[in-house]
Amino acid sequence: MDMHTRRPLAEEEITASLYFWWLAFLRCSKDYWWCCQQHGDCQDPRLVKVWQDFGDIFQYSCFMHWWQDNGARLFDSPQMEIDFIQLGAGIELLLLKRDLVFARPGMICIAIPEYLDTVEAQSNIWRAWQLARIRGQHYEVDAKYQLFKLCMRSKKTIIRAYKTLALVVSVEHSANGEPMHKWGDFEMGRYLNVSPKNKITKTDSTETAASKRNAVRNIFGQTKDSALELIANVEIGKFPCKDPVMPCARWSDAQQTALDQAIQSGQWHSSAWLAKEHDFLIPNESIFVGNPQDSSTEQILRHIDGLKVSFLTPKRATKKQAIKASTETVVTTT
Repeated sequence: MDMHTRRPLAEEEITASLYFWWLAFLRCSKDYWWCCQQHGDCQDPRLVKVWQDFGDIFQYSCFMHWWQDNGARLFDSPQMEIDFIQLGAGIELLLLKRDLVFARPGMICIAIPEYLDTVEAQSNIWRAWQLARIRGQHYEVDAKYQLFKLCMRSKKTIIRAYKTLALVVSVEHSANGEPMHKWGDFEMGRYLNVSPKNKITKTDSTETAASKRNAVRNIFGQTKDSALELIANVEIGKFPCKDPVMPCARWSDAQQTALDQAIQSGQWHSSAWLAKEHDFLIPNESIFVGNPQDSSTEQILRHIDGLKVSFLTPKRATKKQAIKASTETVVTTT
């Protein structure tokens, strides 16, 4: 991937994908961070394997630099999906991911860089086709790391889980004078609006308000647990996945003592952690707009809300949506 000619489109497409959140959650792993600090000296072979493949992700200045070095090798450089289009003479312009899992006998699939001009593209297509015919037999190669399948409802919890982690860290490391310094699970859950139906109103009785607070606390706690499950799985190379992970010893006594000291001194998390993570994940984007009284945490969390997330967009319109679109077209044309 050419960072200079492709960066704007690449950032838009990759940050909209689950691969982006894969790395975001891996960077939330304290054990993975420590494994990087220990240069892979870890007693858990699962974590060591991920470290060997993903490398020290904390040494990169931004996500796209890491992606350029490792994305294709680990994930087989995921392509943008577009609707099935026939160009004539049996030529097909890309397929949806679910179509590519099947063998296509007698067909040669060619990927074409979008920045090529027409003449150069035609020349490259011809050479690639000739080479493919000469080489003959082709073999399917699965990506080294593959996304786990989740229902749409479960996918929607991924960003909320990340925001929950980010808010918890921000509250824990906020200054004494900041309003959020005294926030508990209810205040954080209310801020993230984890349960809109349990929003407390002026007309609520004392009992009703207390019940709603407990509900918000419970839902916020469940979201934190979900985030920890995602981290536990991404540490062993599975994402997005919330399966139970078998505990395994990872550090010697000396390493654990050093890790505790590193955490205590703020080497792992600090008041600037969220801002640094945002700079890594989405560089070159200004978020400090709007109310100047808002904290950087509030502005970053709002910016995360506004990110494009293509994995939450249905690939095909539902029957109901198709009928509605058809009706609107008829009304417009008449």
